[in-house]
Amino acid sequence: MGTAQQIKRQLEKALNLDAQFWRNEIGFKILRKEPPKDAKIGLMQNNKQKLPYFSKQYVKYKANNMRRFTKGGTAKSFDPSHDYPGKRLYGSKTATSKGGRLSGYEGIPIVSKQTQFVDMTLTGRMWKGLTVKKADKNSVTMTFDPADKGKIIGNRRYGREVVGINDKNKMLVKNAILKKLDRNLKAQLSRTIKIKVT
Repeated sequence: MGTAQQIKRQLEKALNLDAQFWRNEIGFKILRKEPPKDAKIGLMQNNKQKLPYFSKQYVKYKANNMRRFTKGGTAKSFDPSHDYPGKRLYGSKTATSKGGRLSGYEGIPIVSKQTQFVDMTLTGRMWKGLTVKKADKNSVTMTFDPADKGKIIGNRRYGREVVGINDKNKMLVKNAILKKLDRNLKAQLSRTIKIKVT
């Protein structure tokens, strides 16, 4: 085999990014881990930052660990699952005793009570549903739990985008790809190339 052909094949191998790389290095290590971390500091995937809550009622309940302030009577017509107009996603409108969790939140851990800005992290269940759907040698596809579709679309109306990749994460993906290509090139080009002179 000629030297030029050897180098060509080695370069082709070096430029190959397999499905395992896209799934593990990009999907699980970046696209699954970074968005939840972004959300906790108020950074959305459309690069918007520290957006305000609109519902004073939601802010009040979130700060109180999604527990009622009063007892008896009828529960207010309020969907505590999100901070935008829409149908109720959890529970019913039945009353709850004072200090008890709002309907739909009994026994569910609340992981964020901060209300200074939208962090898309109340119970953290939406982020747990974010995972790799498929990967091939060219890309990786992420998906959320279908049960969170309404929440995702509803918040999108107010610029609270959790789908996609913000600039910070694009840079992380770019750097991971460049690092992988660099390793591949070094591995391939460090191999012995035999040159036959006739």
